[in-house]
Amino acid sequence: MMKKISGFCLILCICSVLTGCNKNAAEVKEKTEEEIVSMEEEYSFPKKYEKTSDSGKVKFNCKLEISENIKGQSIAAADVKGLYCCDREKAWSMFGEGKEVIEKPEIPVDEERAPEDYYLFANDESLDINEGIAYGSSNSKYYLNIGVTNPDNQAVFEETEVSFKSGEECITELKKIIDELGYNQEDFIFACYPLSFQTMKNMEEQYLQEDYLTEEKRKESWSQEDDAYFIYAYQKYEDIPVFHEMMSIARSMAYDTPDNAPVQAIYSTRGIEYLNISGVYEFEKGEQQISLKPFEDIAAMVEEKFENILNDADYEVTRAKFYERVYLDEKQKYKADPIWYFEVVENNISKSVTLINAETGKEIFLQ
Repeated sequence: MMKKISGFCLILCICSVLTGCNKNAAEVKEKTEEEIVSMEEEYSFPKKYEKTSDSGKVKFNCKLEISENIKGQSIAAADVKGLYCCDREKAWSMFGEGKEVIEKPEIPVDEERAPEDYYLFANDESLDINEGIAYGSSNSKYYLNIGVTNPDNQAVFEETEVSFKSGEECITELKKIIDELGYNQEDFIFACYPLSFQTMKNMEEQYLQEDYLTEEKRKESWSQEDDAYFIYAYQKYEDIPVFHEMMSIARSMAYDTPDNAPVQAIYSTRGIEYLNISGVYEFEKGEQQISLKPFEDIAAMVEEKFENILNDADYEVTRAKFYERVYLDEKQKYKADPIWYFEVVENNISKSVTLINAETGKEIFLQ
């Protein structure tokens, strides 16, 4: 009888222990999930940053433009395998096939770059194929001559409308072309603005009066058939916009503007008038995690920079955008670093760009 009681007690004890273990496991799981949520809340970047330095010289008034996927204080490293190349045969079939070539110069290229084929056609169209593609219709020069891609003219065009198609419809058409050329439309962030023929006609007159344009380059006439959209797209990786290598060459080229986008197109009532795709990269996820500094630390570096300028100017930081910067290192190999892009306005007049490495907090100096 004592043996049976002892056995029963042993089973009861084991059950109690197992029950306790299950309870502890559940508590641990619940606690871990709470800790993860707590960490994400603790390290999430502010949606807006407003601050004025003690001297009043530097003021921050900007929303943080950062992917919603970035939570916490780290992201996976990005490795750049190289430039993504378009489908050369498809590019030719879409924009060159059946046209009379009147000029095809031999263009030398570096060993590590794709060969470049430039064609000038009898109908005054042109096509340039290398890693990317540049196509221009016979009408494209008239759009480009009056600065339809110039960000200084963007606000004027945005006040107008065109009716042949919506901007979304034209972007959809461009996406199809991009896919056919071997790119992936999902790798880009698209935007556009309308180009009204009447506004372009007025712009041409202004350019002529200001000697930005000569009479020989004037379009014979403008009509509703010339209505178009300027479409542009920046590449993205893991939902982070890409700051391509050309934007790192000089400070004057570092602006987040439509004319710096690696994909640019003019889509009119006649279809594609102009298409330029360049500086598109092939990425792969790196094995390492990159720790990101809190935004307050990054902002402190910007504040210190402008506080140390010995003048009486006031500086306002109006934009703060998170980028994946692609550049060539000392060995001419592609590298990628997360950065913060800041637009800073001096005395409410001139604007400049400041780049800060999001991992080290150091400024990236441009010429």
